[in-house]
Amino acid sequence: MNRKPSLPAELLPAELLNAEQGVSLWRDAWLRLKRNPMAVAGGAVLILLALLAVLTPWIAPYDYRAQNLALGAAPPSAAHWFGTDTLGRDLLTHILWGGRISLAVGLVATGVALVIGVLYGTIAGYAGGRVDAAMMRLVDILYALPFMIFIILLMVIFGRNILLLFLAIGAVEWLTMARIVRGQVQALKQQEFIEAAVSLGLSRWTIIRRHLIPNTLGPVIVYTTLTIPSVMLLEAFLSFLGLGIQPPASSWGLLISYGAETMEEYPWLLIFPGCALSLTLFSLNFLGDGLRDALDPRTAKD
Repeated sequence: MNRKPSLPAELLPAELLNAEQGVSLWRDAWLRLKRNPMAVAGGAVLILLALLAVLTPWIAPYDYRAQNLALGAAPPSAAHWFGTDTLGRDLLTHILWGGRISLAVGLVATGVALVIGVLYGTIAGYAGGRVDAAMMRLVDILYALPFMIFIILLMVIFGRNILLLFLAIGAVEWLTMARIVRGQVQALKQQEFIEAAVSLGLSRWTIIRRHLIPNTLGPVIVYTTLTIPSVMLLEAFLSFLGLGIQPPASSWGLLISYGAETMEEYPWLLIFPGCALSLTLFSLNFLGDGLRDALDPRTAKD
């Protein structure tokens, strides 16, 4: 039986070519994300803030250590767009430098929580049985501890070191991440592709590294965007208590703390740092909501 010759690709309809090529999961998620204007706006704001943080040493209008006691706390003007604080320091400069530290705390501490939580949750979920029960009981015990007191004790005992602050915050933020990943892994290990990997003789570590962790990235990415605001708020709270970043360095939390003390006389010292922190947190939440919808096919709208 003779078959009809196939048409060249250039003569096939465009719809048929697109159907044959298909769309990957990540590209499909990207297309859905682009249709969410709030998530796109949030991502654009975060990119802009990251660029400002990187370029701060070159674009900051003044030296962040420079003081002008004769000027004192001056309202916004052409020379000082966001005004100055009680020591005559340019507020815009301190917001830019504070943004570097606040964003660094959010990213580094979240990275620490991400590494610990993903590895811990994956091992517990894949091992199952008594190993899983013992590991998750440890998580329950740690959940019951007052972690704010734990962080405060670390800062008091070892000093107010910025690196220690990163590690301390990250070390208390991994518990929820571990639980999320564990649940995902427990569902994934029953899938056929995991059973096929086991039948091929792959080691447990290879299965975890090549198959389980990559397939948990969707929920992990979404939760990461929600963890960064939590970490930044925690750093702001510690700085507000005087246990976080110390002068002459600045963070948005430290600036808000100073602004709250003088808000009745010099409201701009609270308004501008508060707006910077709020804008960042709103952008992260909008982006997180958009990623959640984009990475979950069940929420996709036709």
